[in-house]
Amino acid sequence: VFTKPDGSFTIDGLRDCTYRLRSRLMGLADTWLSSVSANTDNLHIQTRPAVGEELELQRPANSAFSMLDFEDSHAKLNFKMMCSYCHQVGTVGFRTPEEPVDWETMLRRMDGFGGLFPHTKETIIPRLMETYKGDAVKQWPTFVPPPAPTGLAAAATITMWEMDELLQGSFHDLELGRDGRVYAVNIQNGKLIALDTESGEQTTYKYPKGAYGPHSIETANDGSLWTTMCASGKMVRFDFNTEQFETYSSAEAPKTRGNYPHTLRINPSDPEGLIWYTDAGSNSCFSIHPTTHVVKEYKLLDAGQATAAGRGESRGITPYGIDFSPIDGMIWYSKLNGNRIGRIDPSVDDGAIKEWNPPFRGPRRLHVAPNGMVWVPGFGSGVFGKFDPTTERWTVYELPDAENQIPYALNIDKDGIVWVCGTGNDTINRFDPVTETLVEFRLPTRVSYTREIEFDDDGNVWTSTSGPARHMERGVGAVICISLPDTLPTNGGTQLIAKTYDGNHDVGNLAVAPKRRPPNQGLFQKIGHSPLPAAYHGNNHQEYVDARMTELSSSQRQQVNKLWQQFRRQNPKRSRDGQMFIRILEHVGSTEPDAIPIRKFVKKWKQNYRELITQANHLENRSLNNGRYVFEQAACSRCHSIEGKGAKYGPDLTAVSKRFQGSKLLLQLVNPSQEIHKDFKTQMILVDDGRLLTGLVVNETPDHVEIVQNLLRPENIERIQKSAIEERKVADVSSMPSGLLDTFTAEDILDLLAFVESSKAIPATNQ
Repeated sequence: VFTKPDGSFTIDGLRDCTYRLRSRLMGLADTWLSSVSANTDNLHIQTRPAVGEELELQRPANSAFSMLDFEDSHAKLNFKMMCSYCHQVGTVGFRTPEEPVDWETMLRRMDGFGGLFPHTKETIIPRLMETYKGDAVKQWPTFVPPPAPTGLAAAATITMWEMDELLQGSFHDLELGRDGRVYAVNIQNGKLIALDTESGEQTTYKYPKGAYGPHSIETANDGSLWTTMCASGKMVRFDFNTEQFETYSSAEAPKTRGNYPHTLRINPSDPEGLIWYTDAGSNSCFSIHPTTHVVKEYKLLDAGQATAAGRGESRGITPYGIDFSPIDGMIWYSKLNGNRIGRIDPSVDDGAIKEWNPPFRGPRRLHVAPNGMVWVPGFGSGVFGKFDPTTERWTVYELPDAENQIPYALNIDKDGIVWVCGTGNDTINRFDPVTETLVEFRLPTRVSYTREIEFDDDGNVWTSTSGPARHMERGVGAVICISLPDTLPTNGGTQLIAKTYDGNHDVGNLAVAPKRRPPNQGLFQKIGHSPLPAAYHGNNHQEYVDARMTELSSSQRQQVNKLWQQFRRQNPKRSRDGQMFIRILEHVGSTEPDAIPIRKFVKKWKQNYRELITQANHLENRSLNNGRYVFEQAACSRCHSIEGKGAKYGPDLTAVSKRFQGSKLLLQLVNPSQEIHKDFKTQMILVDDGRLLTGLVVNETPDHVEIVQNLLRPENIERIQKSAIEERKVADVSSMPSGLLDTFTAEDILDLLAFVESSKAIPATNQ
């Protein structure tokens, strides 16, 4: 709850027990009181200004992101689109990497989901380090807190339920079930969790085998719950009465799976009760019949929609949000990267599809209002807009600090009020289209990355927090409910200014956007002026190439081929320039691995490791040199040591083959939480000043505990007196991130296994 102007407050509806009470306002230090009775009526809380690090920790992500410089607005927008997809930018969790190899490892893992401009890839790692590495944050301007909320912004009651276990809660979507429980999907761990909001009891249901990546969830007209399983291309129906799951292909027959089924919606007025959904991995929308389970595919338009095309947008067209019109039953959808919204007429066999170009970038999770207006969040542009299907005109509103905002989703309540996720600054926003005023509601915890909004029958607003749990302030995801009083204050909001556009504008149209300069153009100029190696002169060209290539790692060989193909496309008349190939070969061969440009995503090996089981049990004649290279590039050495070389914040791998070999070792690498050594389990420690510390305990005495929260900065040790610890838990999640190997090939991973299994580390080379 929020205090009144005189500082008083009331929290109603509490169970009869004792509580811990926190007071929080940006600009003031958090204050905690323990053992507070529910019936207490004489509390006195003394606050003080926040200073130094405690003030800096209050900086929201949009402000932290603003510290990162870009050469122009196009590059910044591209970075927002590609690097804010699933998490905030600039927060403490984001700033964990320290060395170039750590940043490159992170970018490699994310690169499978994005497409930065080539020139951005060439410069982004030094700029990230200059902005976010360690002491660089101390050079930022002092954070200036915004004014305290007033009026309607301070009239809400916000209730938050922490979900699941430490470091395991990432709840992409939620749904209000007809049994009175709130259902949230844990996309990372394949779980459906039902929350009883009265008792706080949580019931966990594991999705069936073969159905991975629960993404979005909705209530069907018969009361069952349907979920899109994005990682396995399936649709799953859950009956909470029988607690049984049913699994179906999300693709039209005869395909046995879809690509990436995404958002789904169900029109309660549809007599058939069709489940409609987008597929972000194709250029199609689908419907599935709830009883016959027949799937129908609607192929969408693609004319003029730039994908790849040298502009860095490599994620495809990406059909994303979807909704139905309560006026005429039309189906509306958005294309996040294709930058379109579109309409399907379900009464026509081919859908009579029509599309429009929004005057902003990144249309994400749209909704249709009770009056038929289509409201769309502009994730990349930091705006939201209304599209009138009759006049085909747009009305667009900028969020405050729009260039640093990333509104992921919006929804419209029964009164026509638009609610927008403040995904980049830990807020939920209420917009009144009549008065054009925006009211910002601050959520209880920092790093609350929200992706969906729902309403209950009483008009309460519901959302859930997603993104990596390790980034979140308390290390767990949450379900959140915002309740407003019956009589609403009229002040406390911000007046927004509308901008209008005709339907035939070209704003935000990638197909007519200026082309970016070709990738690595400057690098090729530099390479072209480099001398040929002395050993090349007088030797057979092909023999030299063959011999030199054997000295390179597989990743370096891939990089040679990549650069050569880029050069040939840019210089078709020099496609047979053998000397330029040699210069590229030597450039890559002499480049330190840390400086080799970013690799592409290969495969999610956690779900696909079975492909390697047979080979993992037969590692004869593998390349130990390449295995060592992968060990370094995957950042294994940042926490593990082999024969005394490396760090000691994970188990020593020198004798690991005594416990794990072949396929068993492979499983440990791709799923590090499968089995965690007792000495290296992540711990969560709640201190009596309200801080939640998450990390590895490196020393413990009868009086105190020493914990390292960032294993990449092991010198930063926090010492805590045990008398100040209020709660302490051990996590079942490894501190080793999953997905570290997702940009490595099968051959690379097998070489890594062989290297780790080897009893003696081989001498370091310049590879």
